[in-house]
Amino acid sequence: MNDELIYLEPRQEAVMLCGELTVACRSVPEAYLMWGQLALDEKERAVIQVGDDTYDISAIRRLRYEPVAEAA
Repeated sequence: MNDELIYLEPRQEAVMLCGELTVACRSVPEAYLMWGQLALDEKERAVIQVGDDTYDISAIRRLRYEPVAEAA
């Protein structure tokens, strides 16, 4: 398992997908909050898409969102 944090620009649009549920979000934090409200079994199946990248549960737990200029 990769423990490295994943930094994303918070103002990017994102999509949270879980089965037939698709939620378009105005920002990465909004998609993260939507994912956080899911039941555990749904979280395990859900993904967040940001641009061309798709993040599953293991990656979502490592997401950090801050402006690129501030990410170290």
